[in-house]
Parts: sequence; structure tokens; C-alpha cells
Amino acid sequence: MKLLLLFTTLICLHAFAQPPQKKFTITGKVTGFPDSTMMYLDLHHGTQENLIDSARVMNGQFHLKGSLSSPVAQVILRTKKFDDYVFIWLENADLTLTAEHGKFREAHITGSKTQDEQQQLNKDIASLHDEEKASTLFIRQHPNSVISASVLNIYASTWGKDTAAALYQALSSNMRSSDYGKEILEFITLNKEVKVGGKYIDFTQPDSAGKNISLSDFLPLPNHSPAHPAKLLLLDFWGTWCGPCRANNPELRKTYEQFKNKGFEILGVAADDDKKYWAQTIRHDSMTWTNVCDLKGPRNQAALVYGINKYPSSFLIDAEGTIIAMDIRGEALNEKLRQLLK
Repeated sequence: MKLLLLFTTLICLHAFAQPPQKKFTITGKVTGFPDSTMMYLDLHHGTQENLIDSARVMNGQFHLKGSLSSPVAQVILRTKKFDDYVFIWLENADLTLTAEHGKFREAHITGSKTQDEQQQLNKDIASLHDEEKASTLFIRQHPNSVISASVLNIYASTWGKDTAAALYQALSSNMRSSDYGKEILEFITLNKEVKVGGKYIDFTQPDSAGKNISLSDFLPLPNHSPAHPAKLLLLDFWGTWCGPCRANNPELRKTYEQFKNKGFEILGVAADDDKKYWAQTIRHDSMTWTNVCDLKGPRNQAALVYGINKYPSSFLIDAEGTIIAMDIRGEALNEKLRQLLK
């Protein structure tokens, strides 16, 4: 009995000795929302949203709580159908949000030092009327801020490899070793600064059936003859989540049907991470040309190599493997094909 009592006491002492788990709370003060309106808090990462907590608005207030495993994370606070939403840099702290229906993205948020930094950057951009200048200046002045690493990760491909590399070196070692820092380095390492007049860069990714397809299956390389030679190939970067991409697919389908028997091919590269939905979209949009995807979402390796910073993006490549046009679509693409595939 004494041994059991001693054992129980030791367990209790061990439990009390554990450091308290850090938690966050969000107190929302809102106007324009009827009682029982649901508010959802999602962890935001890439194209994925994972629910953390939810609450009902009552008398103009709601309360959310939870615990982060990391010091800071980007979340999205939203209504059910995303009619109102705002991105927040959440910390394990007590936050207060004040907002009104229809103007959620203008919400006033206090309690998060990282969110304060984001709001300072927003003010700098508005003051300078130059997003790139304000952002690059912020990164150099705040080398240990997660905002700096996040912004650089978002705009690395837009600003170009050289600028990205210089700003990456300006980050603190802590930020360079963060997830954002690792993704920035991946872009700097892989990007080949592909341009009109240059040669294509080969890559291999699986199609929806799991078969590995290479760009060089359609186009020549030194000492290599393609298995399915094309006179002209459109390398099309798209995503199932991309509205303009999906809207372009019917027109692209017409173009493919018109010119495929004259030597025109398309290789689609999808920035997706859900194989089932990607395959369903290919069927739904009747994309009868070859499509590949490495299921890494916006971190698609071919997209990093080609420096894709917007969707859709495309490269028109001739039979010699030379890139002859970029981002050409619709009637402009049709006219180009008519000229070159007589």
C-alpha cells in the first residue's frame, strides 16, 4: 500500500513538474454578423487548410483557442464560405481581433508581434507605393523575422534568382534554416533562368497512370533522339485550383485538336498535391494531351527549374529544343502555329 501511494505521488509530482503547454486565444469583436454565424480558424500551408478551431458569434463576439507546436504559424480566420476572411500570423499568446462584416481583411489585430511586423510591412508598401522596394528593404532591416523569410519565399521567382540569392544571404542563420529558408534555397539551387532563345531544360515526372514522362521524350537533346518527336511543343504549367488555367483549357483543347496531326504537342505540368482530383480534372476538362505532376503542389520541381511565378505559364519550344515564345495562348498561339506548321 505504501509503495502504491509512493508511486502515485511520484506520478503526480512528475505531472506538476512538466512545463505548462503554451496556448493561444483569439477574442473576436465583430459587427454586422448575426448570432450563430460560424467562424473557422485554419492552419494555412501552401494550398492546404487544416481546421484548428471554430466558434459561433454571439452578441458580436467569438472566442477561439488552441496550441501551436511552433512559435508562430500563418492561419486564416474565415466564415464558412470564405465570404469574409483574414490571414493572421498567430503566436501562442492572447490576441484580439476587431472587424466588421465585408471588411475582414482590414481587421485590427493585436497581441501578436509577428502580426505587428506584417502590418508594418503593409504600411511601408502603402507609403512607398512600391511593393518590391518596400519588401526588399524590410527583409534587409528585419533579417530574423519570419515575415522576411515568408515574403522572400513568395516572391523569389518573381524577383529573380540573383535578387533572391542576395536577400537569402541577408537573412539570419535562424531564418535560412527555417522551412521558408529551405524553400528559398531550393528555388535558388534549381532555377535555371529559362528565357526565349535558350534551350529547354529536361525533367521527368509521372503522369496520372504513374508512368514517368520526360520533356526529352518529345524534343531532342545532344546524342538523343526523342521517342515521340514534336515539331512544336507547348510546355504548359497549370493547376486544378487555378481559375484562369481551367478557363483556358477549352480553348487549348480546340488548338490541340486543330494542330496535333501537324506535329504539335502539349506537355502539361500541374502544380497539385492531390492525385485523385488532378486525374479527375484531366478527365473533366478533356485534356487529351500528356500531363504530369510530382504531387508537390506549388513546389513542383519543374516549376522551380523554369521559375514559374504565375499560373498559367507556358513555353513554346521548336523541334530543335529552342524556346521561341513564352506565355502565348488563345488566338496568338493559333496564329503562331499556323505560321510554323504549314
